Amino acid sequence: MRLGGAALMRPTFEGSDRYRFSGFPFITVNWRDTITLGESGLSAQIRHDNFRYGVGLTFDAGREDSGTGGVFGGGDDRLRGLGQIDFSLGVRGFATYRWQFLEFGGAVTKYTGKQNDGILSDIGVSAALPINGKLLLIPNIRLGFADDKYMQTYFGVTPAQAAGSIFPAFNASGGLHQIRGGANLVYSFTDHWFVGVNAGVTHLTGDAAASPISITDTYATALSFIGYRF
Repeated sequence: MRLGGAALMRPTFEGSDRYRFSGFPFITVNWRDTITLGESGLSAQIRHDNFRYGVGLTFDAGREDSGTGGVFGGGDDRLRGLGQIDFSLGVRGFATYRWQFLEFGGAVTKYTGKQNDGILSDIGVSAALPINGKLLLIPNIRLGFADDKYMQTYFGVTPAQAAGSIFPAFNASGGLHQIRGGANLVYSFTDHWFVGVNAGVTHLTGDAAASPISITDTYATALSFIGYRF
């Protein structure tokens, strides 16, 4: 079990050029490398040689159409008229393969919300690079894909929404919608105490970039954390 606190910098919504800073506590639990519970949800996994695969429950925090979004939900006053996207649960399947210090993986998530019932998937590769006995660097790159439903929910603008907002009508189609690169750097003071930072840059592509909602095609995120490992 890991317990700690984190500080997060992220855009007010996907495609925004404004950023929000927030802090929050976190707890993650890993039971026998089989059941995990953390900020992304609940998962069950099986390892077989270099393969790891499993299923889980995750969530999409949704999006506010004003600047009142919480730690996980996005929001910005410029979105007024688009309506709120409610919290939704997702069912996720994933698989990875480790080859030496590289890990290749992919995941598919089906959401079940009233507004968001779309599908997200991604593929990517990461590398675990020990700098010394206490410092670990994990760079990664991922490609994200979304179906028509997800894209229309987050990047589309219906005629009714266009009439009540600052955005013109836009139909968003599915496909490759983002490319993300980043790195996680973790330093362990002792066997229990650790500190780290996770930073990344996301570039929107396809209709995600073409959408009038996307004020910028490229944005950054950063997470710093300190914790205790039991």
